Amino acid sequence: MKISDVVRVAVSDNFNCTDAEFAQLDGFAKEHPDKLFFVNCNARTPKLHALLDHPYSSVITLNPDINVVSEVASRGLAVRKAVSFYRVKWIPERAEIEFLVDTAMRYKPVVVTMQRFNSRKTLEKYTDQKHYRLDCARFRLHGDALRRLEDFVDERSDKGWSINICDQRGLGCMGCQLCATLNGAPKGTPIKSLNLSTSGVCPYSCPDCYAKAMQKFLVATGKRPMEYDTIKGNKKQLGRTKHIQNNRKVA
Repeated sequence: MKISDVVRVAVSDNFNCTDAEFAQLDGFAKEHPDKLFFVNCNARTPKLHALLDHPYSSVITLNPDINVVSEVASRGLAVRKAVSFYRVKWIPERAEIEFLVDTAMRYKPVVVTMQRFNSRKTLEKYTDQKHYRLDCARFRLHGDALRRLEDFVDERSDKGWSINICDQRGLGCMGCQLCATLNGAPKGTPIKSLNLSTSGVCPYSCPDCYAKAMQKFLVATGKRPMEYDTIKGNKKQLGRTKHIQNNRKVA
């Protein structure tokens, strides 16, 4: 059967690998056999090993706190049979992050995510502001630091390793397509989201998490923190953010 969509489960929260979540996801998979579902996990997730008992592939963030915690990363690496690719958050001039990437890519493809910061205060807690530029209300990697990351990835890719930068061109999910191709779907397959009500709100507080910031805003305005149990594309997946629109003008 042709795959109509790739659905990333737990985009705005965390897939906690509970029996209730797996049961609910089984229902969605049965109802939508044409869709390819994969789950989004934090390496701190207590029941991570449950992934090995179910058919769904996963993407696991190995350093959710930005700083590398070896015990946390090891938990993610231990379930590699259930992983389609690893995600590593990147900030410049961190040898331990480079080492984590080099370690993880020996097991599975790695997608490097350029950490973006909502505030100067958080940025300065982790790195140097000289590496970042304020763009569409967020501090984003730029200049020599960005080129260094691109060189780092290219050097390894040229040697045959599967390593990429998430949305490297800033054109959104359909311009990136890694969630589709690294899960075995044809390039060009639409990418969508599903947040399960059995997952609830993410129990973690990763630095400057965009989803958390949006949830706080929604709750403050009297709304639910996110839309549950609905398969749909978010703004990044649909290419509707201001940052994506600006990049399209110069692409």
